[in-house]
Amino acid sequence: MEIQYGQQLQTSGTKVLLAAFTGLAIGGPLVGLMGFSFLASVTLLVLSSPLLLIFSPLLFFAGFVFVGALAGFAVAAALVFTGMTTLGWIFQELAGIRLLGFGGGDGGGMVERLKDKGKDWPRFLQHGTEQDGSISGRG
Repeated sequence: MEIQYGQQLQTSGTKVLLAAFTGLAIGGPLVGLMGFSFLASVTLLVLSSPLLLIFSPLLFFAGFVFVGALAGFAVAAALVFTGMTTLGWIFQELAGIRLLGFGGGDGGGMVERLKDKGKDWPRFLQHGTEQDGSISGRG
């Protein structure tokens, strides 16, 4: 059956009546449950609003305590993460290994470079104190 533009589709009254009853059978209980849910919500709101009004000062400070507890747990979690990271770093330094796979056992020659740079510090410090003495002697 091919429908052309301007041609109306013929439906029987039985099909329309059957569709209406099916819609009522499915939609009716849903509308009823929606109304019951709305009525229950309004009833609970009306019953609980005096209690909320009476206990609002306590609830306000309880909210502060709750937020403070959450902040404490957040700080504790940050400290745990920091501590575990530090312990892992110490383990890597003492064991001389790199768990993540980059860098050598000695940090790619970093120890030798730091030792070489550290040899210049006593001379630098001695030179710095001599300059400080000459500056203070002028004044």
